Amino acid sequence: MRDLTNLKTYIIDSENPHEVDDAISIEIKKGNKQILWIHISNPCRLFSHDTNLDLEARRKNSSLYLTDQYVPMLPVKIVNEANLAQNKISETISAAIEFNQDGSINNYELIEAIIKPKYQLTYEDANEILELEPKEEIELIEIKNLLDKSIAYRKNQGAIIIESPNNKIKLCKDKIIITKVEKTIAQIIVAEAMILMGYVTSLFIKKNNLAGAYRTQKLNCNPYDLLNKYKDSEIKYIILKQHIGKSYITTKPNNHESLGLPLYVQCTSPLRRYLDLIIQRQVYNKINNYEVLNVNSMSKIIDYSKIRQTENNNIFKNDKFKYLSLFFNNENKDYYKIIFVKWINHKRNIALVFFPEYSLEILITLFVSIELYSNKIYKVKYYKNDNNLLEFIY
Repeated sequence: MRDLTNLKTYIIDSENPHEVDDAISIEIKKGNKQILWIHISNPCRLFSHDTNLDLEARRKNSSLYLTDQYVPMLPVKIVNEANLAQNKISETISAAIEFNQDGSINNYELIEAIIKPKYQLTYEDANEILELEPKEEIELIEIKNLLDKSIAYRKNQGAIIIESPNNKIKLCKDKIIITKVEKTIAQIIVAEAMILMGYVTSLFIKKNNLAGAYRTQKLNCNPYDLLNKYKDSEIKYIILKQHIGKSYITTKPNNHESLGLPLYVQCTSPLRRYLDLIIQRQVYNKINNYEVLNVNSMSKIIDYSKIRQTENNNIFKNDKFKYLSLFFNNENKDYYKIIFVKWINHKRNIALVFFPEYSLEILITLFVSIELYSNKIYKVKYYKNDNNLLEFIY
C-alpha cells in the first residue's frame, strides 16, 4: 500500500453529498514531470464477495437518489467508513497517470493507497479557485490543465462532449423547484478525471486478463455533421442522442465511441453502483493476489444488474412523474414553452419534448398538429389528468 498522504489532494463534489468516493491530486517529479492521481474510496476491503452485505448491495444494484428520499446501496456504517473527507486518512484504489503532450496517456499505474485530502470543495468553491488562479492553489490549476488536454485528445478521437445544461428537481419547504444546472469548469474536469479512471482501469483489467463489465457504444452517424446541421437549435444534443447507438454492458472489451476510447469500464462510484463495486473488487483482489471472478460469474452479475437497474429506473421515473405533476399543478401558468423533438407514438399523442426554461427533456401527451421537428417554440397549456404522462395542449 502506497502512502500518498503527502500529496495535496482535493475532494470536489456537490454540497452535502451522501457518498464521497473520489478525489484528485497532482505529483511533480524531477524534470517537472507531472503525474495526475485519481483516488477512489475502497469499500471492498470492508466486506467480502457473496456475503449477506454484498448480496444485499447486489439486490439493490444502486443507491436511489429520489426527490425526497435517499436509499443507500450499502449500509450507512460502511458508507461512513469508506467515505473520503477532509483531513481523514482513507484507503483507496488510486491511479497514477502520466500524459503525453497531446493529452494521450503515456503511462499509468493502479495501486492501493492511503490518502489524506487537504480540501473538500463544492463545485462553486473549485470554480472560484480556477477562475481566480491564486498562486497558492497552483496544484488545482495544473490538474485542470492536464484534464483540459485529455478532453481535447478524446475529442480528436471522436468523443462527443455534451455542453447542454441539466436540471434538478428539489423539494424545498413543501415547494417543488426545478432549476436549470449549467455545467461548470469544476464539474467538467471532475467528470474527465472519472472517465480517465474508468479507461485506465479497463486497460488494467484487459492487461491482466480479468473478467470485466465493459461499457460499449457504437455511433450510427457522423455526430459532428449532425451537430453542425442543428447548430442553432437548443436541442441539438437531444437530436444527436436519437441517432447514436445505445451503450451496453458486456464482458468483451470494445470501443466506446462517444467517449473516444478503445475500451471503458465504470469504476468510480463503488459506494453507490454495484457494477462499479465489482470492478473495483477485481482490481483490489488482483493487487492483493486474492481470488478474482471468472467471466461466467461476471456475465451472470451483469445480467442480474440489468434487471435490477430496470426496476430502479422505474422507481426514478415514477418519482419524477409524481413531482413533475405536483410542480405543474401548483405552477398553474397560462402556458409553457416547449420544443417538439419527435413523436414516440403519434396515434396516442405521446411525444418527446424539451422545456427550455427548465432544461427538461420528457415524454408527454401532446395535442398539437406537428409532424416533424422544426426548431420552433410552441406555447402549450397544462391539463390535469389521471394518466401516467403529463398532458399538454397547444
